[in-house]
Formats: sequence, C-alpha cells, structure tokens
Amino acid sequence: MPRNFQLTVANAAISRFGLSAYNLVIIWVILQVTGKPALAGLADSMMTFPLMLSIVVGSFVDRMWLKKELAISAAVIRVVLLLFILFAIHTGKDLYIAVSIFAATFILGFTSDVIDSVRSSWMKAFLREDQYKAGSSEMSSATMIAQGVGFILSGIIIALGDIRSFLVLTLIFLISILPILAIRHARYGGTDTIQNYIKEGIKLAIGDGRIREVIIIGLIGNFIVGMAAIMFISLVQVGFRLPAIYVSMIFGVLVFGIAIGSVAGSKITGNVGRISIAMYAIVGISFFSISLVKNALLAVPPSFIAGMAMGIENVAVNTSLMRIIPIDMMARIQGAFNTFGIAATAVSSIVGGFLYQSAGRIYSFMIVGVSMILVSALIKFLRNFSSMIY
Repeated sequence: MPRNFQLTVANAAISRFGLSAYNLVIIWVILQVTGKPALAGLADSMMTFPLMLSIVVGSFVDRMWLKKELAISAAVIRVVLLLFILFAIHTGKDLYIAVSIFAATFILGFTSDVIDSVRSSWMKAFLREDQYKAGSSEMSSATMIAQGVGFILSGIIIALGDIRSFLVLTLIFLISILPILAIRHARYGGTDTIQNYIKEGIKLAIGDGRIREVIIIGLIGNFIVGMAAIMFISLVQVGFRLPAIYVSMIFGVLVFGIAIGSVAGSKITGNVGRISIAMYAIVGISFFSISLVKNALLAVPPSFIAGMAMGIENVAVNTSLMRIIPIDMMARIQGAFNTFGIAATAVSSIVGGFLYQSAGRIYSFMIVGVSMILVSALIKFLRNFSSMIY
C-alpha cells in the first residue's frame, strides 16, 4: 500500500484508540457523578450530534485545497478540549465536570468529523481501484483493533483516577497528529461555492438508489447498535455491579471481533444484499442471547460473534461505495451518510439508557436483538442495495 495511505491508517487507528477510551471514560465519569444511565447515554451522544452538519463539513473538505492543514488544526483543537475538561476536574465540582464533558464532547465530535472527512477523501486519492477492497479491509481492521485496545485499556485508564485518565487521553490525541504531519501529496480541491457543493452532494446521495439505501440501512442498524452500547455499560455497572474492567473486556472482545471480521471480509465476494441479511441476522441473534446470560463473562462469546458479523458487513459496504463514488465527492457522500444516517442515531444512546431503565436487563436486550433481526428482513425490500456486487 502507498506510504500516504499507511500514514492515514496510522492516524485513524491512533485517533480511534483515543476516542474509544474517551467514550468509556466519560460515560463512567458521568455515571459516577450523576448515577443516571440516561445522562451517561446523553454524554455519549454529544459526540454524534455535530454529525448533523457533516454534509456541510464534507462539502467544505472536498472544496478545500489545504486538507492536511485543516486536519492538523482540528486535531490540535481536540487536545485543547481535553485540557478544558482537566481544568474542570481540577476544580472538584461535579457540575463543572459534567458541563465540561458535555460541551467538550460536542466540539470533539465536530473536529473528529472534519478529520474523518479528510481521511475519506484521502482513501480515494491514495489508492488505486484494484486496492479498494484490501485498503478498506486494512483501514477497518486497523481501526477496530485500535478501538478494541482502547476499550480494554480504558478500564486501566479509569483506574488511574480522573485527572490522570484525561492526561493519558490528551497524550494519545497529541500522538495522533504525527502521521498527518508526515503525509505528502499534491493538493487538490475545487473552486465552486459551498452551496453548490452541498447541493451536488445531496443530489448524488438521494438520487443514486444504492447510496440512498445504504444510508437507510445504516441509519437503522447504527441506531440499534448505539442503543446496545449504553446497555452493555449499564449491564456491567448497574446490572451486575462490576468494575470498569468488565466493560472494557466486553467492548474489547466486540471490537476485536469486528477487526477479525474486517480481515475475513476482504476474502468474501458476492451479493452485498445477501451478505448483509446474514450478518444483520447474526448480530440480532447474538444480542438476543445476551438477555439470557446471568454472568458478565457469558456475554463475551455472543459479543465476539456479533463483532465478526459487523466487520464483514462494514468491509462489503465500504468497498462497494468506494467503487461508485467519484474522488471529488468522497467527503461529501461520507458527510451525507453521517448527516442522514449516523446523526439521526444521536438519540440512540439516550433511548438505550431509558430502555434499560424501564425494561431491565433481560427485556432490553431481547428488544434490541429482535429489532436487528427485523432489519435483516428489511434488506430484501431495498432492491438497489441488495443488487450491489461486492
């Protein structure tokens, strides 16, 4: 793979490592300060809310000639945000800590979206068409392994105490800037207005049936997975009353499963619809089975299986999209996907928190599992998506 692509993967992996650890740390801290799973879910969702502007961000990135400088600036702002939280923790006041986490997480989501949009454009720019499948697999597996390590080590990071935890996170985000600094490439961009860039991105996202249906299925699937994430944390802390290391273990296994599935996904060929139906059904059955466990350790095998299915699905869909989206539209379509799909799932963590509080450990995971199985059945009716060849 080209050196620039490898540096892009390195930046993505380090960033994902830091963000995954950050997510669990802030959820744990908010639960510790407020004792409310719903508020912890809201804190986690704050990083997703800015994605409602992702189509604008993607359009700006596609037009921007100084993509590298833009990514560096966003990365530096992320470091400053963690210092802001550190100052709030230093005051020792719970209200300041909660407010700083909510505010910083919102802005962190925006800056991370900027960097993601740049990386999305770079993926297309740095790879040849015959490298898309291998590149997508490498990017997905590398970031998922990094995320898994972040989840696993987050328990250790949390044990260091609040101030040391955020000092470690600050260092991680600083290191993530280094690969961006080493990237060297010919600048590319556009000259049209941002308004026209946005219109063209929306037109392609809505007008192309394949992209439109990927957004639809991504919206529903990500919403359900987002619900499950906060439910896993509540299961460990509230349901089984176990330390944070168990949360790290379950999330780590889930994400390592995604990494392995991403590697396996590069070896699979065939109809994207059929692959997706099977993978979504496996995820649903795995989540449903967790409702039957009475020990946190028994949640590990189904979590790993669900992760593998997610990894295969991610590579199949991402590779298919790279083949049909022009290079000058990559950031915008990624932005459209975020805006119409991921951003609409911003409330999923809140819903998941309320669902766990109202339905309890058993029924909440049953509902999530059945919902995912129903999604797999829905794919049959998405004809454009189902006909895509991977």
